[in-house]
Amino acid sequence: MTNTSKAVPTFEEMLASRFTEGDREYQQYLKRPPESPLIVEEWNSRAGWSQINRGNHLWYFLMAALAN
Repeated sequence: MTNTSKAVPTFEEMLASRFTEGDREYQQYLKRPPESPLIVEEWNSRAGWSQINRGNHLWYFLMAALAN
């Protein structure tokens, strides 16, 4: 196991300039063009559920028959 008293200062030295102007990798990341947002179509769609309270109760009998 690593001795934490020695590891913590080492990591602090390694990451001292992380996400700053001195971090070349991060600066290249910032220069990238923004990614296009995801498009989620009909994420809240429940096909057929709009008919439940409209007198269309055939689905209930069908589900009961399938359960048996």
